[in-house]
Amino acid sequence: MAVPSSNDPNPEIAGDGRQLQEFVRELTAVQGRIRAFIVSLMPGSPDVQDVLQETNLTLWKSRDRFRPGTNFQAWAFTISRLEVMHHRARAKRHGHAHLSDKLLGMLADEIPTMIDHENYLHALEACMSKLTHSQRELIEARYLPKNSLEMHAGITGRKAPALRIALMRIRTALRECVQHSIDQKFA
Repeated sequence: MAVPSSNDPNPEIAGDGRQLQEFVRELTAVQGRIRAFIVSLMPGSPDVQDVLQETNLTLWKSRDRFRPGTNFQAWAFTISRLEVMHHRARAKRHGHAHLSDKLLGMLADEIPTMIDHENYLHALEACMSKLTHSQRELIEARYLPKNSLEMHAGITGRKAPALRIALMRIRTALRECVQHSIDQKFA
């Protein structure tokens, strides 16, 4: 915590204000990464935004535990993972199936150690720009809200299973392109 100045009317409150400002600054800085982390744990789920809001609410309620200088992102990812698990438990009670707990744990453990998130996003954007128009349309049909492969199949006259195979190939090519870009950058 910063040392209060002699101009602060109440040094204890002024110090807490700076800590709160730091908390808000950290939360704002990692908001996109938290969302991406949740998306990676809930691929294709329409509930990502709800879990993100629950995560933010939990982070806010726990803000007094935050200490400036600590790894805010790791702390936020831990809370995000717990919120995803709570969401999964609620969904299970309502008969919805999701990733296994073991697979979820493996994904959650792997993601925070990935190469810098910003480098990953830049590489993904560059690789996405290399896709054909029809490949980008297929990605959008799968991942944008209110779209589905079945709807895209009806529009394009292709069969949904064929689109799933094409989508799998596109994702594999994107993954390899991103990995190659990152490997080249840090070689």
